[in-house]
Amino acid sequence: MTSLKLFGKKLENLRIYREFQEIGFDYILNPNTGELHRVGLDGFWGSHNLVHADLNNFIGLTNIGILPAHVYRDGTILPVYDLETGELMENYVLDKCQHCFPQ
Repeated sequence: MTSLKLFGKKLENLRIYREFQEIGFDYILNPNTGELHRVGLDGFWGSHNLVHADLNNFIGLTNIGILPAHVYRDGTILPVYDLETGELMENYVLDKCQHCFPQ
């Protein structure tokens, strides 16, 4: 029964990840670790464990500036705005996933 639950969770996470792709998010942010992940065709499977994460709680982000967020160095403070209201939600200290953004 446990393996069926794990398989079901993987499928649910894959569905959520595909929704992030369909919406057009460039990144997803893990609210527990603050780690930024790239949303892409090959970004779901891999050593960074998105397949096992609780993607229901992840926050989708889109680039709105001239430079994409991932070109900045870790530790850079970036503003995060609500896409619907345009209001500043918070300032985010960039912490890029090493799997998604190898150096």
